[in-house]
Amino acid sequence: MNRGTGSAGKSGFRRQGAKVVAVGALGAAAAVLAVTPAFAKGDVVLTASPGTVRAGHTVHVSGHGGSDAVRYAKLCAQERAGTRGAWHTVACGRIVEIGGHDAKVDVNIKVTHRGVVQFRGVLYGVDGLRGGHPHADISTSARTVHVR
Repeated sequence: MNRGTGSAGKSGFRRQGAKVVAVGALGAAAAVLAVTPAFAKGDVVLTASPGTVRAGHTVHVSGHGGSDAVRYAKLCAQERAGTRGAWHTVACGRIVEIGGHDAKVDVNIKVTHRGVVQFRGVLYGVDGLRGGHPHADISTSARTVHVR
């Protein structure tokens, strides 16, 4: 078939070229998505109340959360005096299988010194329901409690 050099012939080639470009762009996008690493999703929430407490009284710390990067997990509450320094684990919840339940922690902590105390939650992935080889997966931001 002889295609003429008229405008109808050129527009057919242009449409076909546009289709090739569109298919190529979709292919490139699919290749980028296939190579891009998948990131695990997870969320942990920790609360510490009240925000101000007298020395010798208790602070209620509770949290829950999970991550699809681990199969078994436990959630621990940690504290530190002031805003710098080492974190110390004060309590951990039981190990749960993620997907069925969220990991939880719930503890009352007696604060004895005046100043600032910070709390955070750390979700640990473990090997199984009996524990073994914990590794930190997610940690929350610090929750500050003022002790007067």
